[in-house]
Amino acid sequence: MTMLLTLIAVMAAALASLSSWRRMYFLIIVIAAVQDPLRKITPGTPGWFTLLSLPVFFSALLASRAKIPGWWAAFKTACPSITKGIYLLCLLVIPAVVISVSYSSGSWQYTLLGLTSYSLIFLSIIAGFHFGRSVESIRKLIAFYVGVHALVLVGGVIQYLGMFEGLDVIGDRALGHEWLRWIPGYVVHLISGFYRSADVMGWHAATVCMLALILAFSETGKARWFWTMIAAWAVFGLFLCGRRKMVFMLPIFLFTLTWVYFYFGRAARVLPMIGFLVVPAASVYFVSDFLGEESAQIQYYSSAREGDTAFDRLSGHGFNSVLETVRQAGFFGHGLGFATPGSHHIGAARPRIWQESGTSRIMVELGVPGFVGFVGTLIALVVRLWSVTRMHLRRRTPAGIYAAGLFALFLANLGSLTVSGQILADSFIVIFLGSLVGIGLGFARPTFMNVMQTRQNGGEAGYSTQSLR
Repeated sequence: MTMLLTLIAVMAAALASLSSWRRMYFLIIVIAAVQDPLRKITPGTPGWFTLLSLPVFFSALLASRAKIPGWWAAFKTACPSITKGIYLLCLLVIPAVVISVSYSSGSWQYTLLGLTSYSLIFLSIIAGFHFGRSVESIRKLIAFYVGVHALVLVGGVIQYLGMFEGLDVIGDRALGHEWLRWIPGYVVHLISGFYRSADVMGWHAATVCMLALILAFSETGKARWFWTMIAAWAVFGLFLCGRRKMVFMLPIFLFTLTWVYFYFGRAARVLPMIGFLVVPAASVYFVSDFLGEESAQIQYYSSAREGDTAFDRLSGHGFNSVLETVRQAGFFGHGLGFATPGSHHIGAARPRIWQESGTSRIMVELGVPGFVGFVGTLIALVVRLWSVTRMHLRRRTPAGIYAAGLFALFLANLGSLTVSGQILADSFIVIFLGSLVGIGLGFARPTFMNVMQTRQNGGEAGYSTQSLR
């Protein structure tokens, strides 16, 4: 019955997205909040629950394609280097496609999974590019996500305190395992709360924190303190999850954002930001006191073994594993889809895959040509995001703080994905992260350019009233 009701709800959401495609984002945010608890209470805990956002997204994608004239042309005009990178990447992955589709009788399933996974990244970027009609519409989306998933993070506290232990929706017991990290002298119990894994909870906690800080920096008065307190609450979830790669996202985000404002001579803007960061920073000490000095989580974050520092993990997973992959898999790699998150559910024959980091996974699937093409496209994305951010901050537009924040958030995710790409098995995370990148790129659209022109002409600073479908 749970499975039937879930499918009906998802189909209803997909139909609703056909009539108003931007509504899709709000719907999949809710789906992402309930999909893991629903999976845990469904007989067999079907893994395809992680794909519930896909039909809703593709329904909205079709609607946006039909309703927005020049859907691809507008993106191509605003981001020419990225589109060239995508075209080149499509050519460079052909050898990887040929290898995977011809590996065995059922290996075409891996090829299809890989094509869908990589396409989803770029399709979500383009959808996000067209989403924003004003700064306020983007703010509402971010605030909705932060509000919903800040509430879901309470599951981590419930699990840590051992409350409601009989409920299958808490922790990983319903999925048939318990995640532990063995460290000499102690054991870290990874906390997942209502989410299906500690990685997923950690990603949501980090994202809630970063987006809440963006909202806080763009607000004044009591509203700013409200979002700052939400960010502090999310830090609690980060500590509980027991995943360093998620915790590291926050300092990367804050360092990037601070550097950006100093770079543009906006030190006056940085000082209030630092003042409000005292609250999330103080929450670290509160969490430490709450958990206790003997807590495995506190010991895990406060100490690092030799070879397990942030630099060691980045160099090992981001560089050394790539070289080892080339040595083992050869110039053209093992083939598309074999290392894609979720491929372990396919029963067809495939080569032995050990790669975990995002960089090594790309190398083992796409080979050297595809790896170079993918990294080149990522560089084009970063450069374009930076140019859009620079444009808005120099002209002091209302979109400036959002552009800078989303740029910093993207870099933080790149750092995490370099260590591990497993989080991309969740379709919502791929769609939402890609869409946030697209929203950042979308600040180059005429809607936001008109805001800049209004300010230059001496008019009142405000939002463009230009209506887009």
